[in-house]
Amino acid sequence: MNDKPSLALLNVERRLDASPEQVFDALTEPAKMNQWFFGIPEGRAEVEQDLRVGGKYVVRMYDADGAESKCDQAEEARFAPHGEYLEIDPPRKLVFTWISEGFVDDSTVTIELKQDGDGTLLTLQHELPADAVDPHTHGWNECLGHLQKFVGS
Repeated sequence: MNDKPSLALLNVERRLDASPEQVFDALTEPAKMNQWFFGIPEGRAEVEQDLRVGGKYVVRMYDADGAESKCDQAEEARFAPHGEYLEIDPPRKLVFTWISEGFVDDSTVTIELKQDGDGTLLTLQHELPADAVDPHTHGWNECLGHLQKFVGS
């Protein structure tokens, strides 16, 4: 019997009004990530990371009132995604594992950046359990909407 959940691929694309270098910096510099990397309408993040292949990261998300955000699917679990960097190719590609305790035990995120005129086309693919696609689609769209505002300003 196979207890491993079936995997699905979540895809999100965004066009950003910034160069691939600027977007890559926003994806990898904690001080910048703190300003946009939260999957709720209003909030903030605290990012800790060791940006190297094999290096670890953790993202703590807080709502607008400063309370630590919780994953809707697992209220007892704090929503502090964490994982390990698998590939870092500035300013083109970033690949990392994504773990949300009690919700997604192991998944992989791939972000690719391509020059698009005077901006950047960002493509995000997240391979994760099928039952986690809907909430993660919402979360990634919120995060990338914040990123779009951050790099556009």
